[in-house]
Amino acid sequence: MAQQFTPEQLEKLQSLGISVQPQEKDTISQPKELTPITYHQQSKPSFFPLLSISGLTILSFSGLILLKGKGQTASNSTEIQNLPSNTSITPTQVPKSIQHYLLASQQFFSQAIQNQNDQNSTIELLNKSILAATSAIKEFPTDYRGYQQRGKIYQSLIDSKPELLNQSISDLANAQKLNPSSSEITHTLATLYAKKGDTQNTIAYLNQTVALEPTKAQNFYDLAKIQQQAGLLPQALETYNRLITIITDPNQKTQVELEKSTIEKIISENPNLKNKSSTPNPPSNTNELPSNIDSPTIQAIADGGLIIAAPDQDKNIQVENQTDSNSLSGTSSLLANQKEISIANTLLTSTSQVYVTITKGGKNQNLQVLSKTDNSFTVGLDTPITEDIEFKWWIIN
Repeated sequence: MAQQFTPEQLEKLQSLGISVQPQEKDTISQPKELTPITYHQQSKPSFFPLLSISGLTILSFSGLILLKGKGQTASNSTEIQNLPSNTSITPTQVPKSIQHYLLASQQFFSQAIQNQNDQNSTIELLNKSILAATSAIKEFPTDYRGYQQRGKIYQSLIDSKPELLNQSISDLANAQKLNPSSSEITHTLATLYAKKGDTQNTIAYLNQTVALEPTKAQNFYDLAKIQQQAGLLPQALETYNRLITIITDPNQKTQVELEKSTIEKIISENPNLKNKSSTPNPPSNTNELPSNIDSPTIQAIADGGLIIAAPDQDKNIQVENQTDSNSLSGTSSLLANQKEISIANTLLTSTSQVYVTITKGGKNQNLQVLSKTDNSFTVGLDTPITEDIEFKWWIIN
């Protein structure tokens, strides 16, 4: 039976701007029985008109709420008759785009940077940022941007949470597989491997970066410098030859030409170096974590020392564990009024050759290797001078 309203109720509803949908031409006080609507002739739920609000009539089919406009007839709603009795009907939900998740992640990350004085708030915002990026990965697994976003979040936290380095590498490696033409991603991977102390992968990803971005001088210089430190002089010479063609600053060009001529001299005096392959090695991914969709969230640090450092793409790349004591090339200074300086190095052997060249100061001075042992070598002058001398050295084994 249709619901009845008293005149007082009708007046009150009308004062609220709500009108009652009458049944055809009958009055409310004399309702008319409606024909039941069936689901495959099995059940007989009641159907009755409710209230008309702003031109929409709310209709109820056993708990299912439908909206019907003024111009629609009740027969439009009878399509429900043909639905199976176990059909579940839910409101249509508009799918979220990947931009939705990326924007949310970046907004949470930016807020975390601004709230670093409040560690609890910072951690909560960082975790929301990570979870939003993870949702982008789950919903759009073939789009590199979700992995890149999450990898950069982890990268920003490595200084205070070094255990996130491998996770950052894993995410950025997945991003690079999905978008191999991005020099930004390969440069970031080179930076991460340099921080890990992995010279081979640092060089491999820098090689990819210079191939993708062949007009950026800094990439070439970083690559040549690390190649020298690793003792890959033919490869370093090739990189310097390419670098010198795109340098415009006269001082930088003079410095590169000096290093280039020194390497050429060393190679000419060591014919066996020419036989070393100059073909870049591909990245070795043996140290990467398995691909993870769900990744760790951030936990509180006991001393409250969580630091967020936004990655700097233009920062010079320096392999973390390469120092004067374990690389095949480096720089040092002989201070004013000092005759000699000893440099410790674990890569020296009884057959090692050491070369030095002055890069600044000491004009017309003859800087030379005075002595060498299995774990150090000494560089100096016959007579000390009154200015500092900066020099570069190479070890050839």
